[in-house]
Amino acid sequence: MFLSSLSFANFSVIPTVINVSGVPGSSYKNAYAVTSNFEMPVTVIVTLSNGNCFSENEGVDVNDWLKMETMEFNMNPGETVTVPYEVTINDKMKGSLCGRVKFSVDQSEMINLSISVPIYVIVEGTENINFEIESVDFAKGDRDENFYYKMLIKNTGNVHIRHSGQIQIFDSKKTKEIKVVNIEETVPTFCESSKIFIDSIGPLDEGTYVAVFTIKDLGKQATKEVKFKVEKDSIEKIKSFWEKLKAKWKEFLKIFQS
Repeated sequence: MFLSSLSFANFSVIPTVINVSGVPGSSYKNAYAVTSNFEMPVTVIVTLSNGNCFSENEGVDVNDWLKMETMEFNMNPGETVTVPYEVTINDKMKGSLCGRVKFSVDQSEMINLSISVPIYVIVEGTENINFEIESVDFAKGDRDENFYYKMLIKNTGNVHIRHSGQIQIFDSKKTKEIKVVNIEETVPTFCESSKIFIDSIGPLDEGTYVAVFTIKDLGKQATKEVKFKVEKDSIEKIKSFWEKLKAKWKEFLKIFQS
């Protein structure tokens, strides 16, 4: 379970993300910690909604497997309230499901504030873990000397994944490792969907390289090898060309307006 917090100036919820795994018939109990630092008493209303789920769970509603002990409570300034919940996995559930718990502050005549946090469930024994790196592209940053990758991950399984891994950068003949870039665990790629991830691999000298991407989660991994070129001079020439073209266009507009 991820124990991070989501907070605004006067209101916070811990944790922000919950991951539950279990077999059909099992249950999991815990609680949220909700803190109010408003200068006045407030009422908090809890609502549940369905999130991204495996398509075969279409008929399973979040209220079928997630129960909150209370759906409305009052809070005094500086108070922290414990809000218990229970997740129950039933025989109708397969792969993964997601529900969202929204805590809304009712401030009467003031603007209401809401915090929505997800609960992810994986039904053990029904998982189909299947993902791949579909494509990788590289580009130089517009405002720095770093090179960036754009990785498209395709998840054809029935559970969401939160991949981590690494990128090994080699020379053109793959005989010398130039650097290793870590890929930190990030937001989920939901089942039966694709997602693009963009991040930096740092600066590189001009030349040809081989990049080996390795990502992993839930006991499986996917790899992809890509050869790419770094041509700094060409990039700088293109940027210079466009800058000159913009300058000439501005001069033309001044003459036209006069």
